[in-house]
Amino acid sequence: MRKLTFIMIMLFCASFTYAQKGKVSQASSYLSSGKLDEAKKLIDEAITHENCVNDSKSWLVKGQIYQGIFESPLPDYKKLDPNALDVAYEAYQKAIELDDKGKVGKKLKTQYDNLIIDFTNKAVEYYNSEDFKGALEAFKKVLEIEKSPVVNSTAIDTIVIFNAGISAHRAEEFAEAEKFYKEVLKYNYEPARTYAMLANVLKAQKKEEEAVQYLHKGYELYPNDANMLVELINYYLLGGEPEKAEKYLDAAIQQDPNNASFYRAKGSLYEKMNEPEKAVEMYEKALTIDPKDFASQYNLGTAKLNEVIKFHEKVNDIVDADEYNKSMEQVYKGYESVIPYFEKAHDIDPKEPNTMETLKALYFKLRTVNPDYMTKYENIKALLEGEK
Repeated sequence: MRKLTFIMIMLFCASFTYAQKGKVSQASSYLSSGKLDEAKKLIDEAITHENCVNDSKSWLVKGQIYQGIFESPLPDYKKLDPNALDVAYEAYQKAIELDDKGKVGKKLKTQYDNLIIDFTNKAVEYYNSEDFKGALEAFKKVLEIEKSPVVNSTAIDTIVIFNAGISAHRAEEFAEAEKFYKEVLKYNYEPARTYAMLANVLKAQKKEEEAVQYLHKGYELYPNDANMLVELINYYLLGGEPEKAEKYLDAAIQQDPNNASFYRAKGSLYEKMNEPEKAVEMYEKALTIDPKDFASQYNLGTAKLNEVIKFHEKVNDIVDADEYNKSMEQVYKGYESVIPYFEKAHDIDPKEPNTMETLKALYFKLRTVNPDYMTKYENIKALLEGEK
């Protein structure tokens, strides 16, 4: 009787094992017929059981089903698992791990080739939706798959390495971005642009000395590249040695004499160097090229206003009443003369608050000189309150 019971248990186990393997086969059939929902349901049930969880073929089928879900053009199937592609790759990796006879790898070549395309598409999708960390992880998966013995590729995918660097950069994963940029430089891919961006991520990590070394190396190799020039200009213009930017601004202007932003930058440089007359000249030059350049227009107005303020400070030191009153008339004329610069800036960008605040202060200061300024003051004040 005990022997019979043992036989019955063995038969039940064999039947149970067969049933689970049968679910895997049925799931594969559903995949072939395009019934991905049914295929997913069966493989998810089967894969949890002992006889399938250690079976490489079962994991292979799971990977194929989940890859099919990701690749499906039908939204209802795509919704079955938003992480289907990651699940598929993990399933394939598990299949290889359990494959002691080495047969699964040969069957995966097509799947892995498609995985490269799938993860690349996923990376682009993440990037376009500004999920830069997601894009980075997807690009890293592409590189990992390309190095897999299944793919057995000897080619260096410089485009993916470069895009992984950009994604890491945008995700503010600066150490990773540095790694990828340095890697892609070995293969001379987009070198000028890469030198500039590498310097940028090095600066973000407070590696200032290394950053400027790469900037100068890039400029020496590619002196006519706009990216290199702009990075060098910004490095010195925004750093502690703004005067060194002049050389690179002159080179940029020589390359592109109709670029208003270079003249505007040179105007900012002259302001930093306490040469306001030269700054004004540069802002005016920028505006002859681009009359709608708000920054140049605003900076020009500010430079003119600063001149008036300095004159006003000197007048405040005058002791003689008659001389003081006469000088104050010149001060008010000076304030009045700068109003058109800010009114034009306001016309270019009607919602910019700093311009409105400056105009508000000027109109109020001149309200006793001309009653029209009181009306303008009330109008600009209402605009500002409406923006808040």
